[in-house]
Formats: sequence, structure tokens, C-alpha cells
Amino acid sequence: MLNMRHVFASSFIFLIGLTLILPATTHAESVDLSISASSVRFSESALYANETVRIYATIRNHGDLDSTAQVFFYKSDTLIGKSQPVSVLADGGADDVFVDYKLPEGSFNIRAVIQGANPIDSNAANDVAITPLFKTISDDDRDGVINAEDNCPDQSNEDQEDFDKDTKGDVCDYDMDNDGVGNADDDFPLDASKSKIVVTPPPVVEAPKPQPKVEPVVVQEPVAVTANDEQPDPKVQGLQDEQQAALEPTAVALDLSGLGYGGSMTSPSARFTYKQLDWRTYEFVAVPPLGGGNYTFAWNFGDGASSVQATISHTFPSSGLYTVALATVDAAGEVTSDSEELSVSFFHFANPLLLATLAVLLFILVGLAGLIVRLRRGEEV
Repeated sequence: MLNMRHVFASSFIFLIGLTLILPATTHAESVDLSISASSVRFSESALYANETVRIYATIRNHGDLDSTAQVFFYKSDTLIGKSQPVSVLADGGADDVFVDYKLPEGSFNIRAVIQGANPIDSNAANDVAITPLFKTISDDDRDGVINAEDNCPDQSNEDQEDFDKDTKGDVCDYDMDNDGVGNADDDFPLDASKSKIVVTPPPVVEAPKPQPKVEPVVVQEPVAVTANDEQPDPKVQGLQDEQQAALEPTAVALDLSGLGYGGSMTSPSARFTYKQLDWRTYEFVAVPPLGGGNYTFAWNFGDGASSVQATISHTFPSSGLYTVALATVDAAGEVTSDSEELSVSFFHFANPLLLATLAVLLFILVGLAGLIVRLRRGEEV
């Protein structure tokens, strides 16, 4: 009986000790890292083919010990980039990792794997995550039209305009009207019936004939008359009167037009204006039609000279009559012409030949006046 009690007491003490030891064994510290498909995400919401994006994933530790590990990303069996290290605290700690990835054409999924946990992961069942399939958008120019339906897949053209209906969009079509002339060389890129602006030159006007030179006036020497203190001989007096009448200066009618500078004048059809700046120099200004627009101009000054400037100062080679013509060409190639006959007068104070002639005439008149005075005084010439 005493032995039975002793056995019973020993068994009871053993059970109590076992009860105290088992909880310590059951709650041993461990590492439990996990990754889920829902934690794998991208840096962009729209996935465009051939664009580089960043793939993120979150690693959690459900164990009692802090842990480090490596995370690998795969597309099928192809490793993406390098492994990414993580350090995760115990009791629900989390760490994010990422890798850059160039998106492929079509559909794909991502597999993320935790490996090399230290301390060792006690639960490997949640160390792999496989995402559902993702499908990329094939739109290289990002204009909202996929490459397969885009008539200019490398250049953004949201409106998809195609003037010549050749399935190539206008923004990338070398020849928009399909006339064989490239847009850069085509003056009418949207009109297949024409490609160049035709400029009709103004009519050729013959140069004016040179003006004849003005020869100086030659005055004959007067007949000498001897003075007499007595009453003059009527014959001699009559001769003197005739000589005096012959030597009186004759009024010369000169054309003095062009000696001054007038205001601005307008051509017959009001296509240009002009004004005299100097004897042979005029300023010409082209007047575009009302409403503006893109115009080109072609001048012909009637002396062999020409110009394409809208405003120009031109010096004529000599006095004479010149026909100044202007051709105005609009963007459609239509030509309007206007011309004006311009007279460059010989009689202008800036004309050195006129000044020389006037100087000779003045010298002759002064000489004649002196001769007349001496004749009246009866002096011997």
C-alpha cells in the first residue's frame, strides 16, 4: 500500500513537471516570411508595351524573430534584374522591394520568390507569389490609338487624318496629296493638280534712247565801231543799234519740271506708289491687295534693272522716259500687273551736264553784257 502511494505521488509530480515543460517547447521562437500576389504591383497604372516600369512587392514576417532574405522576380522562368535584399522585423513587420522591368508585347505574369532567409524560414508555403495575367497596350506614340490601328504608329496623331487615303497619316506622309512631289518641295501640298507657283515675268520694256547732247551757243564777234566826239553819223548809229539789238540776250524757255522733289504718287492701278528722292533716284513701294496675305513682287524699271523687294530705292542711269512695271503674285500663283511711265528730266540742278551748260550760258551772257556796255560808251573793242 505504501508502495502504491509512492508510485502515485511520483507520477503526479512527473505530470506537473511535464505540463510546465511542454508550453516552453511549443512556443519556441521562429521566422515566418510571406509574400502575396496582391502585394505585387506596378509604378504605372497603364502598361504600355516596351515601356520600362518598376515592379514593387511587400514582404511580411509573421514569426517571432527578425529576419533577412533575398527576393527574386521572374517572368515565367526568366529572372528580372538582380535579387533584392529585405530586412523584416518580427511580429508582423514589413519591407518593400522593387525591380525595373521593360514591359513585353502581349500578356505576361510575374512570379516573386523569397529565398535565403536568415534565420531559416519555418514556413516555406507562403514564400512564392504568382500574379494573374497582365496585358500590355501596344501604342508607341501614346496617342490613344493602338499600333495595329494607327496610321502613324511612331508619331502622335489622335485625329488619324489621311488626306490622300493611302493608309499613311498626314503627319508622317512624305507626300500628302500623292502627286510625286514631297511636301517640303510642294507649294500646294494638298492639291495634286499643281505643285509650283508659276511667276509670270513683267513685260520687257525697251530702254529709252539716249538724249542728244546740248551744244554751247557760239556768239559771233561784233563789228568794231570808232567813237566820235561830234554828232554821230546816222549810218554808224544805225549800225550800232542793229548790233545792240542782235546782242540783247534772248529768253530761253526751259522745262524746269523735276527741279524739286514732289510728294508720293500712285500707279494707274494703285499697285504701287513712288516719290522722287533725288534727280535720278526714286523710292518705289509695292501695295498688296486689301485683306493681306502672302505675296511676292517683281519689279522691272525699264533700264535693264529689276528687283523682288516690296520697298526699294532705284537710281536711273540718265535722264529719259522709263516704263516702271510691277508684277504682284499671290499664294495661289495669280499675277496682277501695273506700270507707270516715269520721266527723268534733263533739267535738274543735280544734273552736272545741265549745270555745265548753264555755266557756259552765264559766262556768255556776262561777256555780252560787258561788250554792250563798252559799245555804248564808245570804247574800242
